[in-house]
Amino acid sequence: MSIGKILDPVHRIVAKSSVLVNFAILLRNQCRCVIKYHLAESPDTLATGETWLRELIAQTGLHFIDVGANIGDWTLALKKLAGAGAKFAAYEPSRSAFVILKEQFASDPFVQIFDSAVGDRPGTMTLLEESNAGKGSTLVPGLTRITGENRVVNVTTLDDEIERLGWPLVDCIKIDAEGYDFHVLRGAREALESHSIAVVQFEYNRAWQLAGDTLFGAMSFLKSRDYTTYLLKREGLFTLNYALYEEYFEYSNYVAIAPQFMRIFEPYVRGKI
Repeated sequence: MSIGKILDPVHRIVAKSSVLVNFAILLRNQCRCVIKYHLAESPDTLATGETWLRELIAQTGLHFIDVGANIGDWTLALKKLAGAGAKFAAYEPSRSAFVILKEQFASDPFVQIFDSAVGDRPGTMTLLEESNAGKGSTLVPGLTRITGENRVVNVTTLDDEIERLGWPLVDCIKIDAEGYDFHVLRGAREALESHSIAVVQFEYNRAWQLAGDTLFGAMSFLKSRDYTTYLLKREGLFTLNYALYEEYFEYSNYVAIAPQFMRIFEPYVRGKI
């Protein structure tokens, strides 16, 4: 007799008790946290692997896009590493964050900044804007972990922006859209189809659930365009065993790489997790 057949009657009995069901929910939430810390030790850039990734892409890259730039920390850190002539485009819809972003790069001719959100279609949307340049501002409706002001903002797409910038190749795009990341990816269909984006780094977290998106959907979307997606960790890049972890909806960073650039990253691939 299989374990499933043995446990099924137990599950049915437990399900009749509201106390045990509440305990199961509590246990599930704690298990998700365990998985989170196994796959991504900390949101600190030193722990996630963002530092070594920046150092690597800065060696040869010339064009970079920062989606959800906030006050520009990612752009500033990469700019210090990149060679002379490297160009940047940063997008941030939050007013309080954009003010600081603008001040930070006001005199820099190599950094273009835009006060708009990025999504899967151009237009306008309501942004829940966290005050004081908070990093939690989001286009995902129903996200209650932050408080802020609802404000209508302009939304563009990566395909439109890459065409406007006139860059034949974007060496790296960083997406930190507080749960709206897959929408941002879908707005880059043409660029991804043509492999005119070398590397995409995007964040996966609990807000994806409210956005109606899944990691599996994003990975499948990228795979259909011949991109290989890895979990980004301090030790390197790891192939996620999705069948084991499934949707855990907790903070992690993923990196998708176009096929012609895989040779650069192969030394950092550490196997399956």
